[in-house]
Amino acid sequence: MRARFLYLLIAVSLVLASGLTEAVSRTLSSDEMEAGSDIPYISVPKSASRQPAPLPPLIFRTGTSPSEPATPASRYRDFGVIVRDSGWLPIWNPVATSAWARRTSQRLPFDSILVEFPPDDLTRLEKDPALRRRFHRLILDLAANGIATGLVINDPILFLAPERERILEIITALEDLPLAVVLLEVDRVLPPPGLEDLPLVDALVNLSIGMTVRSPWPVGVILRPHQLDQGELGGRLEKSAIDFIALRLEELNSDSARRIEPFLAIYHQAQFRIISSLDSSVQTNGGRFEKTEGLLQKMEHWRRHLQVYPNFTGTLLDDLTTFQKLSR
Repeated sequence: MRARFLYLLIAVSLVLASGLTEAVSRTLSSDEMEAGSDIPYISVPKSASRQPAPLPPLIFRTGTSPSEPATPASRYRDFGVIVRDSGWLPIWNPVATSAWARRTSQRLPFDSILVEFPPDDLTRLEKDPALRRRFHRLILDLAANGIATGLVINDPILFLAPERERILEIITALEDLPLAVVLLEVDRVLPPPGLEDLPLVDALVNLSIGMTVRSPWPVGVILRPHQLDQGELGGRLEKSAIDFIALRLEELNSDSARRIEPFLAIYHQAQFRIISSLDSSVQTNGGRFEKTEGLLQKMEHWRRHLQVYPNFTGTLLDDLTTFQKLSR
């Protein structure tokens, strides 16, 4: 009788252990970890080697709904804004940032911000460990409140020889920051419509490939729609490891938004976002937005419209300062 009891106990233990192992396996399945992100500008790489530093848990999607941020807020999904004035961030003095992150997250309707540092400030961030620690803490504080943080590189000199290697040096210095993305604003250095600079196109493609290999974060580039045809740039980026292309729209209207639909169909293996210039949009619409609500609804309309394309993944506004002026 005792032998049968021990046999039954061992059998039950094995069944429970098997179930527990299966549950753990389900929790950590690669399919779920690679399913994407609930915050724009995040694509979880298949190789863990591209992530030397852990990213905020908020940005990963699992099989269940993500936990609510510490400060619930009404936000538009897959909607980011570029911060052109890095002085807006409370990292330049050794002060606490948690309260600032909480207040900011309550006011902004975006789920990501992408910060542009002027060349001198970018160098300072690269060289100053204390500044990087404060920025690191702020990124985590914002993530805890539902906002992801990315970096915009917009210094044209860095995209031109012989300074291209500097970008890789900067990435190496900043690789421990838990950023959501690094975005290269290369559209400003490419020639106008009707002209081509093939050596420059070659260099930018090589730079984007080098960035995706070296960067611990997803990498995106900003282009204007006509630039996709220069030196077959769109097709070459589609075949490279670039994570996404943000197409800049000069005006936020139905014609400009519909004109990008053929590109979504042609370059179906590339991921796209749209970025709208607030200055152009306000000027085109005569400043008749009802504060910012009309603008946000318009961007949300086009996000929903373009979601029929599986390679469309979100919208961006340029820039936060103009948006805040509209909000007053």
